[in-house]
Amino acid sequence: MNRTPLLRGATVVAAVAVLAIPAASHALNLEQPTFVDDIAPILHENCASCHQPEEIAPMSLRTYREVRPWARSIARAVENRDMPPWDADPGYGPFTNDISLSDAEIEAITRWASSGAPRGDGDEPVYEPPPSAGEWAFGEPDWVYEFDPFEVAADGPDEFAVFPVETGFDEDRWIRAVEVQPGDREVVHHFILWRAAPGGGVQDAWIDAWAAGATPNEFPPGTARLLPKGQNLLGDFHYHPNGTASTDKTRIGIWFAEPEEVEKELINLWVMNSTFRIPAGDPNHEARANHVFTEDVVVRSLAPHMHYRGKDMTYTAHLPDGGERDLLSVSRYDFNWQTGYNFVEPVALPAGTRIEVTAHWDNSADNPHNPDPTIDVTWGTDSTDEMLIGFVDFVAAEGISPKPASPVLAKLAELAQTHPGQAWRFDVQRQPGKGPEPTAMLLPRGGVPGGWFVQFGTLVLPAPIVDIVWDGNDVTATAETPGNTMQLKGSIQEDGTLRMDMGPGEMIGTPAENETPATLPTG
Repeated sequence: MNRTPLLRGATVVAAVAVLAIPAASHALNLEQPTFVDDIAPILHENCASCHQPEEIAPMSLRTYREVRPWARSIARAVENRDMPPWDADPGYGPFTNDISLSDAEIEAITRWASSGAPRGDGDEPVYEPPPSAGEWAFGEPDWVYEFDPFEVAADGPDEFAVFPVETGFDEDRWIRAVEVQPGDREVVHHFILWRAAPGGGVQDAWIDAWAAGATPNEFPPGTARLLPKGQNLLGDFHYHPNGTASTDKTRIGIWFAEPEEVEKELINLWVMNSTFRIPAGDPNHEARANHVFTEDVVVRSLAPHMHYRGKDMTYTAHLPDGGERDLLSVSRYDFNWQTGYNFVEPVALPAGTRIEVTAHWDNSADNPHNPDPTIDVTWGTDSTDEMLIGFVDFVAAEGISPKPASPVLAKLAELAQTHPGQAWRFDVQRQPGKGPEPTAMLLPRGGVPGGWFVQFGTLVLPAPIVDIVWDGNDVTATAETPGNTMQLKGSIQEDGTLRMDMGPGEMIGTPAENETPATLPTG
């Protein structure tokens, strides 16, 4: 099998899931905590799955002998909430996979370290790895795929690689569970399994992910990911050299559900903004992304994604009755420990709800992870570029799958809310021999850039529109389409349409407000 990586030294999206481990349930002695009675149970339940031999963490934390030299470092890491890696701010959720320590557990560790890290009396608790159900967690998979060996250098920067996975399925498949088995857990930082867009190597939808400490993933009962016939997968790897040259040979196992077993299709939505520009040296640049749901939905999980300059991200639901609901805040975003946050109680949202994702980046020299604080940064596929994606896993409230809808029309409905009177629909013939396709043109007032949004697969991506100048109802701008720069000149008519001279000819754009579905609440 020849699987040349589609990308090396770059990643389109790097995001991971983490292990769900319950907090310690034993009573803690906060006056005189000892390793045997208090600290070992905390470390065994929350840390040792990664901090053991042949895992990615740098030291083992199973026995007193292993832990004692690191006592103060451990106390500092948990007190700062750097470890375990859980970045959601308190007060949100609750989430099924919350691995954060309780205040009492943190106090016990810090008091133990400050009092000399006493061992305590009696036998030490023995760390017992989770029992294995055999070679695979859920029995023999319905389909197994093994990647070709990948050589990881002993030293140097982290490596990123994306490999195509040919499925060869001649009918739709419903994925109900996934297990990732890294060949070398000491160097595989994380892995993402994507559904590939039809006919190419571009990510179309998130299927599953693995990170150090993660367990095999079975989707919520009655839900499954859809893999349409003829579509392939992508394996997205992040490797972290550990000082010893290594060969990784990862494999994945997939379990399918029968169509009659699927009650809901689990959809992965990208709430994204690709038009931002982060000025050089800016320590707190802000951008936002929005999506309007055109039907009732139930949200199952959220996963923020940015790159090295990412600083924080929030999710807010703006309800059609004018109310708001704060869904998630990650105020200390960490590119190296990205997490999916799975709600204990799924969140029901009515049609017309607008999900707003707000992100900040630190492009200053004070950011130790910043690849280059002297340059402006825009959207890009390399990790040294930036992204703004708020992943949302949801299901339709009614029916198995969401009602079919053009993503461009959904974008127009969104722009009607976020930029009223500043967006229009233009139907454009993009391919010879095919009819016109809807596109969305955003021309904001106020001197900020806009975008010309077109559909690629299931995504809507913009070509930048810059140098926008409004004079009453008249506008001029420059569209930077791939391989071409187009001068725009237009005027809003009495009926709200935009008559636009686009160089080759004149076109009429209809207001985005016309695309708001009649079923959406307007209260």
